[in-house]
Amino acid sequence: MSLQTARVRSAEHLQPGSGTEHWMRRELERSDPEQWVFDAIAGLPHEDFALACWSQQPNLRKAAVKLASYITPRWPTEDGSSLLAHSIGEAVKRAKAAVDNGEVFTGRFVGVYLYGLTLHARDVARLSIKGVDRFGVLEHWRPFSEPLQPWASRLGVDTLIAETVAPGPTEATVEGIRSHMIVRVSDPIDTGYLLKHAAQG
Repeated sequence: MSLQTARVRSAEHLQPGSGTEHWMRRELERSDPEQWVFDAIAGLPHEDFALACWSQQPNLRKAAVKLASYITPRWPTEDGSSLLAHSIGEAVKRAKAAVDNGEVFTGRFVGVYLYGLTLHARDVARLSIKGVDRFGVLEHWRPFSEPLQPWASRLGVDTLIAETVAPGPTEATVEGIRSHMIVRVSDPIDTGYLLKHAAQG
């Protein structure tokens, strides 16, 4: 049996169930996190505000791009919509609300944006990502250990298998993943703004 045949059979053994999706690495490689972010906000109610935010605070755009590199546009919320679009929409909505409320100082503005961007850690925790590498070994992606598509490329994983975790994640797991999210997408100064000025939203 060839190595390629073994890899195919290993992947086929993981048959899709009601909570399983297959994501092809080559489809993710057709674009990049920068484009995913701009695609995610296209048509959103606050698209113009998001672009203005990113123009004035490039660090906030970079945070969204970093998040995109980890979860890609394929990661679903519980209702099946894109978690990336949902998270960016939440971040921008909260930033706009802060401005509308007169809370325009940098610490609060940046803090609420990052709070919204990382709010939906439970949707990250609900999925387990794995794939068969170039040697036929089943590999598991650890959330926010490294960006997802480069992880798959490094290991030679052609098909990413996203499975719903059963039973659902514990609160401790969700909080742990959110902490990793914050560290990975934000720089230390902005993380400080989040913790000091928007720890509770």
